[in-house]
Amino acid sequence: MKRLIILLVFLTTNLEAEILLREHKGNYCYDGDTCYVEIDGKIRDEKGNLLKIRLLELDTPEISKPKCEDEKRLGLLAKEFINELIKESVSIELKTDFKKDRYGRILSYLVIDGEDVSSQIINNNLGVLYERNNKKDWCS
Repeated sequence: MKRLIILLVFLTTNLEAEILLREHKGNYCYDGDTCYVEIDGKIRDEKGNLLKIRLLELDTPEISKPKCEDEKRLGLLAKEFINELIKESVSIELKTDFKKDRYGRILSYLVIDGEDVSSQIINNNLGVLYERNNKKDWCS
């Protein structure tokens, strides 16, 4: 299993932790905006859930409960895109202050080879800028 070394930049806290992207079932990311991580050697939280990051400023199509086939197809393309970026990367950087979303995912920026991944996904029409309470309809 390939372990990726990640430079972690804390945005506003003095917390220290080793955080690594990790592979799970052949992928580093579950979908286009959620990736698996290991923090200080742990892969699960206190409730037994896999540790994940949620990319900031990004919304990608759903693959687990898509509203139509187009949404699922685009979601799978976004997942493939981000996983390939990670596999081909030279450097990976996570920028987080360890705040979590309502699903317990750590909110983070992901920078691969000096480029923000959220922007790359948006520029490739595989996602949109996240706007709270304004979910994109991928089916229209």
